[in-house]
Amino acid sequence: MLKTRPYSNYILLAIEAIKAEIDKDPFCYKKAAELLEHFCTPHRNNVEKAFKDVYGCGIKEYQVRQRLNLAKQALMEGVPKKSVAKKCFYGSISAFSTAFKKEFGVPPTEWENNWRYEVTVLDTAKM
Repeated sequence: MLKTRPYSNYILLAIEAIKAEIDKDPFCYKKAAELLEHFCTPHRNNVEKAFKDVYGCGIKEYQVRQRLNLAKQALMEGVPKKSVAKKCFYGSISAFSTAFKKEFGVPPTEWENNWRYEVTVLDTAKM
């Protein structure tokens, strides 16, 4: 946690609960706004600012990162990109690929190819 300025216990508890909810299931709420509505926080802007100060990124950005990390795991398990994109709430594989590349520096197809190559090399080295 990056805490840069003091917040009330109420705000700190709210952002911890929001982070825990995202960590538990990043796919539960499509938008960060839906998540905030679920918690009925009367000081939504304060909670969003505090989350960014404490965790170094906004709620939406954190939510997307968590989804993309789980997307990477799904791709490792062989789940088709189209299914992964849909699960992550992207309207197209192209939009998913753009977000994936922004987060990890390479598009999902290239990442999959590199990952498969690394697994093959490791398996060959064991023999």
